[in-house]
Amino acid sequence: MAQNINSETEKLNTIIGQDTVLRGECTVKGTVRVDGIIDGTLTASGMAILGKSGQIKGDLLVGNAIIGGVVDGSVIAKNRLELQTGARVEGDITARKLVVEEGVFFQGYCKMKQPVSEKGKKAGKEEDTDQIIEKRLDKLGKVKEKEQIEEASTDDTDEEITFHGEPV
Repeated sequence: MAQNINSETEKLNTIIGQDTVLRGECTVKGTVRVDGIIDGTLTASGMAILGKSGQIKGDLLVGNAIIGGVVDGSVIAKNRLELQTGARVEGDITARKLVVEEGVFFQGYCKMKQPVSEKGKKAGKEEDTDQIIEKRLDKLGKVKEKEQIEEASTDDTDEEITFHGEPV
């Protein structure tokens, strides 16, 4: 099935490994794969892929999602949400398109969003998923502007490894 893909938001740029546990709010610009545990809200402008071993103990706000693991919280997908065999979702779901494979456990309410009408107006007066995700990403962008991120690097002259300018 061919789908339109925005290369910036669909590029896999964050992987949370199987033995990783994150606590708090996690915001990703682009696509994220989770095989570990997130104890808090995950927001991604692109796709969120929750592997079979992945767990999210909080809300999931994304452009698109493929869930094979466990979500204990609400799932809000701007476009498409796919629940794969073995997935477990205990919370409400909101999406424009929903695919549920056989063998999925789902406990909660499901709300299917209406697509944008020809006149460009959306039904309902609730805050739109797009707006929620954009607000969180704007907040992330402002935080990044304030922080200066330094990476570990090597010195070309003597191949000494440094971090923040200090030898390691």
